[in-house]
Amino acid sequence: MNKTGSNLNQLQVDTSPTANPLIRFNYLNDPTTDNLTVTLPFAVLAHSTHHREIWQDQTGEVNISQNRNRTKISSDHFMVLVYNSQSSQLSDVVREVYDDAFQSSQSDNYPHLIRVWNFFPAINDDKAGMENYQRFCVARHALLEQHNQLGRPNPAATAIGTHNHQSCYVFIFAKTPGTVIENTRQVSAWEYPLHYSPKQPRFSRALQLGDLLMCSGTASVVGHETKHKDSLQLQFKECMTNIEVLLEASDMNTGLQQGLFRFYLRDTKDVDDLQACIAAAGLGRYVILGGDICREDLLVECEAVFQNN
Repeated sequence: MNKTGSNLNQLQVDTSPTANPLIRFNYLNDPTTDNLTVTLPFAVLAHSTHHREIWQDQTGEVNISQNRNRTKISSDHFMVLVYNSQSSQLSDVVREVYDDAFQSSQSDNYPHLIRVWNFFPAINDDKAGMENYQRFCVARHALLEQHNQLGRPNPAATAIGTHNHQSCYVFIFAKTPGTVIENTRQVSAWEYPLHYSPKQPRFSRALQLGDLLMCSGTASVVGHETKHKDSLQLQFKECMTNIEVLLEASDMNTGLQQGLFRFYLRDTKDVDDLQACIAAAGLGRYVILGGDICREDLLVECEAVFQNN
C-alpha cells in the first residue's frame, strides 16, 4: 500500500492530549466540557480506566468557530464539523447537514471526507414501509450524488440510533485522501442487495491515513447477512474477526489489543456480558454506549482506531 502526501501522519487519536486537539468525545453522563468537546447523545454504560477519545493534529494550530447548530474546528490539515439537532424530520436534517458539510469542505479546501459519525433517533422505526435507517441512506445518497461524491473513495463511517430525541453528525475532512480498506469476508456496503435499503450505504469498512487506521462501525455480518442473531457472545467474536481482517489488509504493525474501541450495545442489560467478552479478548481501551444498531437483529456494534508504533 502506497502512502502519499506530506500530512498523512499528522492525525492521531489517544486517551490524553499530546498535540493540538481537534475534538474530544464526551457522553451524556460525563460532565467534562470545553470548546473542543462534543457530547454525543449516548450514556456511558462502562469504560476502561481513564478512558478518553481525543482526535488531534500533531502539528497544526487549531481554530474554532460556531454558528447556530454547527461547530467548525480546523487546522492546516483537517476540518471537523459537528451538527446537533432535535428535529424529528430525519430526511430534512440529513439533507441540510450533508449539504452544508460538503459546501464547507469545498469552500475551505478540505476536499477529502475521511470519517463521519451519524447518530439519530429511532433508527429501526418503520414509517410507511421504510425504516429510518433506510430513509437516512436514501437522503445521504442524494446529497452525495448532488456533490459528485459517489465516484470518490468512501469514508469510514458509523450510523447508530440514539435512545433519546437528539441527533448528532460529526465529519472529519482532510487535505489529503486516505486509503480505503475493505473486508474480504464481507460484501462492500455500496454493493449490498437493495432489500436492505433502496439506496445502499456509502462507507468503507476502514480507511487508513498514514499511521492511523479508522475502522467503521463493525458488526456480526458475513457476506451481507447477520450472523448469530440470538448470541451476544458470538456476535462479539464475529466483530473481532472482522476487525482483525481489516488490520491484516492494512499497513498496520499493531494488534487487536492495541486498539481504542467504542462499543454500541442495543440492550443495556447486557453490559456485564459484553464486558466479559471484552476482557476475554484482552481489549484494554474501550467505552460501551447504549445505542441501537442499524439492523434489529444486531445486538452490538463496534468501531476502533489503531496507530502504528
